[in-house]
Amino acid sequence: MQVNDGGPRPHPDKLPRIAGVKGQVQKRGVERRRAMVDAAIELFGQQGYAGTGVAAIAARAGVTPSAVIHHFGSKENLLRAVLDEFDARAAARVSGHLDGGKGGLIAALLADAEHTAQHAGLATLHIVLQAEHLAALGSEVRERFLTRSRALRSACAALLGEEAAVELAAFLEGAVTLWLLDPERVDLPALYARYLSRL
Repeated sequence: MQVNDGGPRPHPDKLPRIAGVKGQVQKRGVERRRAMVDAAIELFGQQGYAGTGVAAIAARAGVTPSAVIHHFGSKENLLRAVLDEFDARAAARVSGHLDGGKGGLIAALLADAEHTAQHAGLATLHIVLQAEHLAALGSEVRERFLTRSRALRSACAALLGEEAAVELAAFLEGAVTLWLLDPERVDLPALYARYLSRL
């Protein structure tokens, strides 16, 4: 039984409309945040983290600098979001090959080479950020790259042995750098395929 307290009754469609508007606002917020992360990935890759300001990221994303700060709080937090996105994309690319033994590892690396060849900005971002933080002992960014490198070597060592895993990691870092330096003469997927066939 409904009790009428004498107050005005809301229109039946009012709450669903409010929920719909709220959902649209949240969706726009997610899309805006994604645009900022994508802009940061591109600019950090081109100019480095140290050489890229919040204003440049905002301009590339089509928002104001205050919007960047509103969503991330600081440039450092935006970098964390960029690294999280980088890791999430990498994990998504290799997740389907994790249980395939040596063949699965090779398939994952070849797929990664194809992806890298189509997304030079992400590859540049990895190389630039890692180089910028090599000497920053104890920094969060350096620790993230170190942890990622050790995890890769550990996973490879389980299949190839420790020495071969270190050699493979060194090849991967060097191959990408060489390709970024001279993409007209270095075919990254072909380079990976030749090396992995010998490995």
